[in-house]
Amino acid sequence: MLYERLNPEMQQMVDTYAARLRELPWARRSDALTEAARPFGERFAPEQARLAGQGFVTAVLERLPDEEVENAHQAVLFRLSLNPQHRAAAERYLMHHPELQALVDSELPAAPDPGES
Repeated sequence: MLYERLNPEMQQMVDTYAARLRELPWARRSDALTEAARPFGERFAPEQARLAGQGFVTAVLERLPDEEVENAHQAVLFRLSLNPQHRAAAERYLMHHPELQALVDSELPAAPDPGES
């Protein structure tokens, strides 16, 4: 888990943010989390900015109890995650809901595989 590799201060921030999101529906979680991820990339070069934001999203998602994707908003976030299990869950959901593929793609195209060059 990415969360476990964070320093204690970052873990505390991620835990606080995840606790706030738990009470929200996925549509609101998606908006709040993508907005919160932007500042993480501002300190980095453009090619690293997306990865930094994805890392924040990944760590927060790892602290939420939801492991299976149940709607398009959640699919967008899970596709952004660097965690292969999250991404696989998003793809399973989209395989069963192909009518939502274009919507999810328009919100956030599939993130490049972290293992690709």
